[in-house]
Amino acid sequence: MKIIPTTPAHYPGLATLYNAIDPEMNVSASNFVEGDRLRDPKFKTQRWVAIEKDEIVGAGYYTQSNWFAHPQKFMIWIGVHPKHQRSGIGSALYKTIMQGLRPFDPIAIRSRATDDNPHSIRFLEKHGFQEVIRDIPSELDVQAFDLSRFTGLEDRFRGDGIEIKTLAELENDPERNRKLYDLDWEISLSVPGDLAAGIGRRGLDKYVEYAITGQFALPDGFFVAVKGEEYIGLSHVLENEKDVSLYQGLTGVQPQYRRCGIGLAMKIRGIAYAQVYGYSLIVAENDAKNIPMLAMNERLGFLRKPSLITYEKQCHSMEN
Repeated sequence: MKIIPTTPAHYPGLATLYNAIDPEMNVSASNFVEGDRLRDPKFKTQRWVAIEKDEIVGAGYYTQSNWFAHPQKFMIWIGVHPKHQRSGIGSALYKTIMQGLRPFDPIAIRSRATDDNPHSIRFLEKHGFQEVIRDIPSELDVQAFDLSRFTGLEDRFRGDGIEIKTLAELENDPERNRKLYDLDWEISLSVPGDLAAGIGRRGLDKYVEYAITGQFALPDGFFVAVKGEEYIGLSHVLENEKDVSLYQGLTGVQPQYRRCGIGLAMKIRGIAYAQVYGYSLIVAENDAKNIPMLAMNERLGFLRKPSLITYEKQCHSMEN
């Protein structure tokens, strides 16, 4: 077996590996190409593949993102083909990644595992990682959803001058994208849970590409609560790059307008959009401490999946 840096020539084999580890990933080589294109150059990243007899049997990488923002903080991932697990490949990849990180003098490293994967959990704990965040993934069966249950919901706040608009209905506002960018940041910082402590703010251009103009953005699935010229809430869905489902992006309302049904109404708009365009599922991911949003999702009929746990290792030295 040899471990070497990844090149685009490895992407088809990487896709095969990912799908063998988790068939629900349903990734292709083009997903890696698109990831390269969208990656913010300010973030350090490196990927390696483990090759045995010309087959990619494992892979690993380190990367950075706005969700763990600091020049010396990194996320890592390691995956080994089910047929080759428990043979030392994961440990060899981990050692390679840590050696690759050494020049950057990292202060903290994170990785993730689902709570139904004890092997991955034991691996991380063995290497000094501890749980710091627990997220609750969930799914909604879109086509079985009964929209009539929420008829008239928007009437609750329309009399207060509040209405929900799509991006197209706001296109004449020259400050639309900037106002959405600022509102997204304000809401993100107020979401209950541990994520906000490490969040970093992406640039306006990157936000617009992610939420409005990018490959997976759906402008007609982006809903904004407005009162006059003020944007007071937002909710949007994005195409899931893996399949014919939608991913639920940020939903939130400014504090003074909460508990009026605005957030719920925007999510209903997103479900209606998904029904019209034939999507099968909406998938969501919420911090376990975000009790209000978890309760809203439960009311809507989202079914919980195994918890996704973020583990963190404090790097006082780089010996392991």
